[in-house]
Amino acid sequence: MQAINGTTDLYLIPGDPIANVRVPRMFNAVFARFGIDAVMVPTRVAARDLAVFLKASFLAKNLKGMVIAPPHKPLIVSLLDGCGLFGRVAGSVNIVRRLDNGELEGDLFDGEGLVHALDYYNIPFRGKRVLVLGAGVSAAAIGVALAEGGTVDGAEHIAFYDPVAGKAIGLATQLDSFFDATVVSVDSSDPASYDLIVNASQAGLQPGDPLACDVSRMEPHAALFDILLRGQPTPLVQAVRARGLNAQAGFEMLIQQMPNYLDYFGYGEAANGVRHDMRFLREQIYPEAMRAEIAAPLRYHSASVA
Repeated sequence: MQAINGTTDLYLIPGDPIANVRVPRMFNAVFARFGIDAVMVPTRVAARDLAVFLKASFLAKNLKGMVIAPPHKPLIVSLLDGCGLFGRVAGSVNIVRRLDNGELEGDLFDGEGLVHALDYYNIPFRGKRVLVLGAGVSAAAIGVALAEGGTVDGAEHIAFYDPVAGKAIGLATQLDSFFDATVVSVDSSDPASYDLIVNASQAGLQPGDPLACDVSRMEPHAALFDILLRGQPTPLVQAVRARGLNAQAGFEMLIQQMPNYLDYFGYGEAANGVRHDMRFLREQIYPEAMRAEIAAPLRYHSASVA
């Protein structure tokens, strides 16, 4: 472990709860690997205290930035001096940095992490039909990233389903007004007719949760990505794999954001190093039961991808 001293830059990750956050171990592994005099520390902060915490924390001159954990991502936007496009459209951010003039700006990389994870596993989404289960903060980020490339580099058709009345239609309407892709809400989680299903809901977090969709209705060519981190492989992932279809867990979505985080914080050399070799990060994140997928991620990606 690197020594912490008076020259060490500090990064925080506020959330509530924070017991299971994985981002600090990835950042600290990167800092150690590339000889960066910095450390990331998780901090448990209640939502009611977030505004005061954010402003007071950045009074420390060696605090360079934050990665934002749930449930605080949508609460941060109004506290910033500036925000990137993805953060503005989705209405949430997962990273904050301090500029040289002292202003705070943030952005959102959840969606880009998903897109890179899909590429890693060779799961097609460009020009495809995608069903997103859930319409919360993560679903919004995913929708922005899938739609941002237009119908050539992004999905052609994106549908949101959420059991909470009005939630999916509100998100779909917002995104449809920004992008060329067709973005709609649907009143069913039926996966039939879709090329890709993304579970961005909470279904699967608790034992006994019903599956987020009826996997028997998935098309023979379809794939599924479950963004949940706890309990992987979830019953949903296992059920899809039992059909012989491509189903992947959310760890890679988290890992694939690291180069974006590092670039945003000004560590370009480390970002390029991570793009070249992410295996050491997977060893930090993947649970023991899934370690075999680090060395051999099955048939779902090519050897040319990191």
